[in-house]
Amino acid sequence: MIEAQTLVDCVFKYNPKSDADMIQAAYAYGKHTHEGQFRRSGEPYFSHPIEVAMILAQQKLDDSTIITALLHDTIEDTG
Repeated sequence: MIEAQTLVDCVFKYNPKSDADMIQAAYAYGKHTHEGQFRRSGEPYFSHPIEVAMILAQQKLDDSTIITALLHDTIEDTG
């Protein structure tokens, strides 16, 4: 699974003013809320939001979009 720092590093390459603390907080919150959930493949469910966030980071999108990607399933799939 992609680590928070890998995602932050990717974002910092194109946006050195990025809010690393906010991205890391969203990562930690998403990881925590999806704990114990798994994809059909057996991977931790949170691997999906991280992969979405990485795709958007590779497209050089803003912090808000990256954070939204990390948290996009928390409302519907967690308590």
